[in-house]
Amino acid sequence: MKTLILYQSFTGNTKKVTERIAETLALEGLTPEVVKVTEKTGIELYDYDLVFLGTPVIELLPAKPVLKFAHSQLSVHGKRGDILPSSPKIPGKYAICYCTYSGPHTGKREAIPAMKYMEQFFEHLRFTVLAEWYIVGELKGNEILSTQGPLGDIRGRPNEKDLSRVGRMVKNILRNI
Repeated sequence: MKTLILYQSFTGNTKKVTERIAETLALEGLTPEVVKVTEKTGIELYDYDLVFLGTPVIELLPAKPVLKFAHSQLSVHGKRGDILPSSPKIPGKYAICYCTYSGPHTGKREAIPAMKYMEQFFEHLRFTVLAEWYIVGELKGNEILSTQGPLGDIRGRPNEKDLSRVGRMVKNILRNI
């Protein structure tokens, strides 16, 4: 199964999660290609059977490079005719969306719009979205928002407990496809 992990990370939180996903896939016998998304990332998503897309949540949305990547991909695939009415799924094309978030004001609800955006991106491309993963990450550089928000003290997260959970989720996905 050809596997791709696309991600963006500014403070290292999403990168930690990405690394755990890649390590777990390798332990399961897969060799994922790992690509940090930039404004110039050009990649043919249909070349992959399983695509992970990870981002920090910034003001309720995916990071700007991820937004620009998605917009660019939708434009390319739209012009090619890949986006069809009712978005019939392409057999054997799967996606998992994941984010790191701090939720200093309203918790997980701050991350939901970003995840729904990424899911819709893949659904337009006719991938079957298998999961959306929300992983708490410290809001680096802001101790007040990392200790007094609705999630409590999130300093140091994602921590080993969070990353172990990510590893288990990867294994579960692989067992179910």
